[in-house]
Amino acid sequence: MLGLISLLVMATNVYALVLFLPSLHAWLWLPQVRSRPWYVRATVFAVGLIGPALLLALTAKRLDLGLDTPWYLAELTAIGYVPVVAVVLALAWIAVAAQLLTVTTGRYAPYPGAAEGAGPGVVRTSVRTVVLGVRGRRRTDAPRQAYGDR
Repeated sequence: MLGLISLLVMATNVYALVLFLPSLHAWLWLPQVRSRPWYVRATVFAVGLIGPALLLALTAKRLDLGLDTPWYLAELTAIGYVPVVAVVLALAWIAVAAQLLTVTTGRYAPYPGAAEGAGPGVVRTSVRTVVLGVRGRRRTDAPRQAYGDR
């Protein structure tokens, strides 16, 4: 997928390929370092982020924006200065980076089913707690409503 994104970037703007080539080259090494310690895998993944980090850093320094750089780039996109194709390709690159990050950290696995003895997730547990709390409050309020406050 990353190779396809690079080909599409090359078809739209050859100079923008500078942002994608570090990740393309570095992330090809991720399968080779999967049995290494976590810090080696994290370093290889981080090397792939050099292109976008360089874009942010150079824009921040050149225009003296500091931490407002992402906001400035979002404004350029909103007013149409950055083409929609570039935004779509950047979002595709972010999706690939997110998938590779989950694989690199070892968090990529299907959610276990009830037969495997997995407990409910965070959202389900939170919803259950809220529902049981509301039910408990209704039960304690029901006798007061039926007989009135005395």
